[in-house]
Amino acid sequence: MTSTRQDPIERLTRRFDYHDPEYTPEVAEIVNREIGKNEGVTYSEAHGGMWILSRYEQVKAAFKDHATYSSGSGVFFPRAAGTPKFSPIDFDPPEHRARRRLMSPPLQQDVVRSLESQVAELTSRMVRPMVERGHGDFTGEVSKPLAIGVLAIALGLSESAQHQIRELTTTLWARLSKNPDLTDFWPEFRQLVSEEVRRAKEEPGDSYLSRLVGAELNGEPLSEETLQSIIVSYCIAGHETTMNTISRMLWYLGSNPLLQERLKAEPDLMPVAADETLRRWCPTDRFTRVTTRDVTIAGTAIPEGSRVVFLLDAANRDPDKFPDPDTFSLDRGNSHQHLSFGFGIHHCMGAHLARLELRIVLQELARHPVYHLTEDPGRHFENGRHIVFEKVPVKFETS
Repeated sequence: MTSTRQDPIERLTRRFDYHDPEYTPEVAEIVNREIGKNEGVTYSEAHGGMWILSRYEQVKAAFKDHATYSSGSGVFFPRAAGTPKFSPIDFDPPEHRARRRLMSPPLQQDVVRSLESQVAELTSRMVRPMVERGHGDFTGEVSKPLAIGVLAIALGLSESAQHQIRELTTTLWARLSKNPDLTDFWPEFRQLVSEEVRRAKEEPGDSYLSRLVGAELNGEPLSEETLQSIIVSYCIAGHETTMNTISRMLWYLGSNPLLQERLKAEPDLMPVAADETLRRWCPTDRFTRVTTRDVTIAGTAIPEGSRVVFLLDAANRDPDKFPDPDTFSLDRGNSHQHLSFGFGIHHCMGAHLARLELRIVLQELARHPVYHLTEDPGRHFENGRHIVFEKVPVKFETS
């Protein structure tokens, strides 16, 4: 490794800052691993000071202790002044519980199971043209449209909303932590949601959105602000992490044809492959909380009111929990215990839907020839948290 390459790694390991321009996906792999070697907690002066938890048991315990580690001041940090809270992730109990209850119906396991045939049909329509052509881009032709399309099926989003979600999300993440206020990224999202709410009210049906606009919170009709908070959260969280995980999984398999063959021969391993992808490459590298009291972890005192970062990528690669953690293995046995979906009251509501999509993509590809990457795809962070693949270009073998 050259000295110029080592400099940002050493600097960011000492002063961790996931918004630093040199904190690239390649650098993050090393920095997160180095921070994870620390038996205790790490402090960084970046952004006014923050503490980093990086070991598996520490992060899991903090997720579980929502009374000490509050989400109420917002889990995305820093963020432009005036940015509305996202539901339910930016709320503490009891309001968190009430909002989660409103949002959970379309993501419950039995409801998700009923969508399987629709998701399978949609996936097939996206994959088959690539196979017939012999090549294509998994991100542009599968990962992105599938994640958004499945979200639309689950919620009842319009065609117009589907076309806008990705661009609006990209703009929001690019500006949330840098702009002094929300004026040049939030109004367009607000307009999108207002249109979806208006449509759901004027054209009622049996979709989740149609039911949501008539729902109540604490005995009162949902305010426009609450509807905005819920629907924007769905639009962002409902597509982005799944999209990025599908791209990451297919990227890795594209470099490992023997793994593709094994999944064809042992389809029961497909859910394991999905969970091992989520473990090895966490789709959301970190969340933050604020302490509500003084707390001591591994002998280190963290004062009340401190910003704390849960470094999920490091926790998922904790060798005490996952031996040989940097290796992708279908024989690990505990891949499903990763923390990529969170833990405790903030466990990801969309976990069942995400796992369904990942499994069905693998099932569809198992019906077709093995594929190979044709070039190393570009990757970048959005908001210092999500690794986005610009493309995953592949070529299918011919018989």
